[in-house]
Amino acid sequence: MRKEIDFLKEIVLKANDISKNAFEICNKGAENDLVTNLDLEIEKFLIDEIKKEYPDFDIVSEEYNTNSQITDNCFIIDPIDGTINFANNLPLWGIQVACIRNGKTIASVISLPRMNEFYYADETGAYLNDKKISVNEVPIKNALYSIDGNNNLPCMQRMRKYSSNRRNFGGVCVSMAFVASGRIHGAVFRSNKPWDYEPGLFISKMAGASVKSNDGFHAAAMNEEFLNILELETAKKQNISNIFILHSLNGDTLKMWGQDVKTTFGEKEIDVYMPEFPIREESKYEKFKEILSFYLKNGQLNSKTIVIAHSIANPYFIRFCEELNFIPKAYIAVAPGPIYETSIDRNDYIVDVTKQAYPKKKSLDFIKKNFKNKYCLYSDESIDDLEKYTKFVNDIDAKDVYLKYYNHFDGYHRIYKIPELNDIINKLL
Repeated sequence: MRKEIDFLKEIVLKANDISKNAFEICNKGAENDLVTNLDLEIEKFLIDEIKKEYPDFDIVSEEYNTNSQITDNCFIIDPIDGTINFANNLPLWGIQVACIRNGKTIASVISLPRMNEFYYADETGAYLNDKKISVNEVPIKNALYSIDGNNNLPCMQRMRKYSSNRRNFGGVCVSMAFVASGRIHGAVFRSNKPWDYEPGLFISKMAGASVKSNDGFHAAAMNEEFLNILELETAKKQNISNIFILHSLNGDTLKMWGQDVKTTFGEKEIDVYMPEFPIREESKYEKFKEILSFYLKNGQLNSKTIVIAHSIANPYFIRFCEELNFIPKAYIAVAPGPIYETSIDRNDYIVDVTKQAYPKKKSLDFIKKNFKNKYCLYSDESIDDLEKYTKFVNDIDAKDVYLKYYNHFDGYHRIYKIPELNDIINKLL
């Protein structure tokens, strides 16, 4: 096993040099998900080096092998964990790689280049800059811990009764490394990306930490007692719905009531996604499909999802569902006027965009036949042709929710809250 750890140390040290190069930032397509050219360059370098030395091993990595499954013999790579920190010149980021042989993690490296710290572990223990390290136990009331992942603020609030000493470093590699070196006493990652948590979990374990890795909960702690507390208060509830809010491709309204929904249900630990779509003349269906397909492929968009679509996002979403045979838990259409071919007397919508949006009858029939929970919300402000909404309700067999004399508008006639929508979501949850 010395071969694997020596190999990992060698290639990660070389990757450190790449991280010193100039970088450019771009968006990966998902909400608030950044990537730099150095993420790609470092990962390609690591993959190439591994393939030369271990041609029969599989690769699981953040950029090029996102959909690969962990196998009995593989390498798990995160070229830059904490990319947002990296892009903003915060030193709390790292390069990390783990090696799995015969179904067990046997070697792992985390390099924090800007902190001049190099962590690694194998069967002999865990090390920082070649010195052996171990966890540090303190009374639980004095414990310092970190929680990374979605909706971590409610978890931190629940943990206050044990200890209010909490941090969020923005990089799981940093949290796990700090547990292993005794600086903090627990670290939780509330997601399922193995390149984020596996290298650090192994290093923490070899430093004497108690560790647990379940769906949506990957944690290391100074002892079993604190690990159990972290699991009780921070583990994600399983088999619950999430929420997707698809805006009008103009975006103004989404920023109003969509944010209200996200705040309301985020506090209840419900994952709420608000994908960013291009607007106006760039609002092509193909781009909409590409972005939603990303979430569908990665499992966030699934059969337990409650989808809320506003305005022109409705025909786009209906077409998407029929083409990909996707059936969510519920579909809530807010002001779905552009479903039918009518003129839109607004200069912030492009005619070509609206024309390509009209769903065919087979798409509407697909929704009517396969969707169990369907709602149509509209108000006095959104009505230009009441028959159009009645037709939509009948065409997909939706529940009609008419917000008569609606008064939740700001000065620009944009909806800022839809209490009835929150009520529907609560019932569906």
